Amino acid sequence: MTNILIGIGICVVSYFLGCFSSARVLAKSFRNLNIYKVGTGLADTHNIYTNVSKPLGILATVLDMAKMYVYVILTEYLLGKMGYDNDIVHTPIFIFGFFLIAGHCLPVTHKFKGGRGINPYIGLMLFYIPIPMGIIFGLALLVGFFFKQVRFAQYLVVLLPPIVCMFLSENVISRELNTLMVVGALLMGVFNFIVSKRLGEF
Repeated sequence: MTNILIGIGICVVSYFLGCFSSARVLAKSFRNLNIYKVGTGLADTHNIYTNVSKPLGILATVLDMAKMYVYVILTEYLLGKMGYDNDIVHTPIFIFGFFLIAGHCLPVTHKFKGGRGINPYIGLMLFYIPIPMGIIFGLALLVGFFFKQVRFAQYLVVLLPPIVCMFLSENVISRELNTLMVVGALLMGVFNFIVSKRLGEF
């Protein structure tokens, strides 16, 4: 029972941490802009990069990825201090990470108007598969920068990690986590469908 209550508590904290939007705060702090009234009206780094400031867009990208990466490391550390085995906590940490992404995409604090969650997702993948995810992220940057195919680059970032993980040995990533990667990619599809629906893209 105690473990369940701890898990629920961490999920709630994760979600509300995700509600904190770097794009929203940076646009307001440095340009006194309401990000919801700029460009696409989306509180994401692509909107701030394209319609507010490229440096602020890059900073928002780094902050969103770092927020997730630091969060999962601290969560792993704290759970370890509480006596939980590191080999066991990797799966719940993945779940906690997706509650953070849910908060980023659908923040209750801002009428469920959030971003697409791509950068927190990258931060989570960097925790589990740092080298493959680093390569995938680099490839996505090249596609987005040179070919101006931002949405396709986002698809690469979401879809390639679970595909790559299928070819990694169980010494690198367990079969259970491999399955969670697939579920995670599907959840990202759901989140992005909801965000796109709100924008009238469908």
